[in-house]
Amino acid sequence: MYTANTMSSSFEALGMSLLYSSTQANPDQEKVDSTAEAARVLIEAVKNDLRPSRIITRESIENAVSLIMAVGGSTNAVLHYLAIAHSAGIAWTMTTSSESAAACRCCAT
Repeated sequence: MYTANTMSSSFEALGMSLLYSSTQANPDQEKVDSTAEAARVLIEAVKNDLRPSRIITRESIENAVSLIMAVGGSTNAVLHYLAIAHSAGIAWTMTTSSESAAACRCCAT
């Protein structure tokens, strides 16, 4: 899985894109309908002052990274999520500690 597909699918888990939007074929009516729905959701978010800073949390980043690990996503995603966390003012790093392993839903035992 390359970086673009990794980030697209993980943004669903992050809460920043509509569910199933990353798995649609581009030349399909489903993509046209999804685009219209995304526009509607974006307008509602603006009306309700719903900002990314209220959606992106440490938990949502961990959820997105769990998805990346589960699907074998690109290792470049680590750099992207470190930057996203930094921009959002969220203290988050990738470590090999037992705390991060416990936070990973896909490999925790």
